[in-house]
Amino acid sequence: MYSELMVGDDPQSSGRREEKVQERFGSTLGRRIVLLGTPLALSVLMVFHPAPYDDINGELVPIAGWWTVLHTLQFVLFALMGAALWMLTYGLSSSIALTLSRLAAAIFVVFYDAGDAIAGISTGILAHAAQEGELAQRAAVAAIETIFHDPLKNGLFEIGEYAWVVALATAGFALYRADAPRIPLVLLVVPAIFLKFFDHAFPYGSLAFGSFFVVACWLELEWGRPTLAVRPRRVS
Repeated sequence: MYSELMVGDDPQSSGRREEKVQERFGSTLGRRIVLLGTPLALSVLMVFHPAPYDDINGELVPIAGWWTVLHTLQFVLFALMGAALWMLTYGLSSSIALTLSRLAAAIFVVFYDAGDAIAGISTGILAHAAQEGELAQRAAVAAIETIFHDPLKNGLFEIGEYAWVVALATAGFALYRADAPRIPLVLLVVPAIFLKFFDHAFPYGSLAFGSFFVVACWLELEWGRPTLAVRPRRVS
């Protein structure tokens, strides 16, 4: 049986240590909810992300409500995904690679979220207006097609995608320097490839965030983190 009480400790100092352990446990739980829960939620949500880009009138307009809700949820979850990238390197000593990873994660959130909001929420509003007869379907479809092919929107996505790749690559290097297991670090290339070179609609989004979830679980549960390892001494 483990105890926080060490030989020669007074009850007051033991109580302080117990409070620190409880605080650390709470922070670990909250961090894992973001680190593991966010990619898991996204990998499931992306199963229900269609790709109605070739037949907007026949495929997008009928699901305008869901399309808007889906991209509103993504707006929140992509922001949390940036936080998950930060949490992936939690507890590591400061380094250039760690700084670059976290900076790239912030850039990913700003630009990828902006691109997705334009491509998803705005087109959902237009599709809903066409569905309700508030806007002529031909005009709505033309506007949606313009947004889908808009170079500014595509540029925002591209910056976000490159930032995602940089964040994963530099996080992998920082973890490598910290002697993390090699296999999950190699597997970081999977979410990088799927989100950079493919759309996040099903199945690619599920593969990208699902593989990130697998890597994060591997590092959390197999490797652990020295900064989180509160190992009380055994009292014989």
